[in-house]
Amino acid sequence: MNADPLLIARWAEAWAISRGVAPPVSREGGLYIHVASEEQVGRYIFATLDRDAIRALAAKIDRPRLYLKVCAPASEVAPLLPAGWEVAPPGYMMTAPVAAMLDRPFALPAGYSLATTHDGPVTFAHIRDPADEETARGRIVAMGDLVVFDRIRTADAHQRHGLATAIMRALAAEAERQSIADAVLCATPAGRALYETLGWSLHSDYTTVSRSP
Repeated sequence: MNADPLLIARWAEAWAISRGVAPPVSREGGLYIHVASEEQVGRYIFATLDRDAIRALAAKIDRPRLYLKVCAPASEVAPLLPAGWEVAPPGYMMTAPVAAMLDRPFALPAGYSLATTHDGPVTFAHIRDPADEETARGRIVAMGDLVVFDRIRTADAHQRHGLATAIMRALAAEAERQSIADAVLCATPAGRALYETLGWSLHSDYTTVSRSP
């Protein structure tokens, strides 16, 4: 399943906006985002399995925390890596029509509240429990006619209460208010299972690799 390079480029641009880092630039055959955090120096994103470019770049990287992100299965990426590299748990690029998440309004447990705020192209959603503790959060980045969902999280103690679903439906309603029809995100295996129940479908695999510490 091949990814759409234009879609991945727009997702990468939105990811950088969401995380407050510099926009992606073309480098080494892919897109590079400099993150400069304790957890991550930066990431190279490849929308296609460019074997020569990935193999050459992996051979040049001599430190951990500099990630390669490839829209291809791990089974196809791993053979391109030298010794001393690790393959992270799988990720998935997914797409959906915004309308698919609007078949019903979001619902919350008794006493919980949901609020949204805006900062430029980014809309944030937060759910708080009756003790006013944050229990779930998420955000979207508006990119013209496309919306990117990001950082959908539920606190461990509040899992399986429909909070992530409520966040997704509330953010979809915000996207609809901005006349945005199409959505994209990057999912974990657990996230993929949830998003499929909300009308999302697989766009491509998304494999992350890096040098071992």
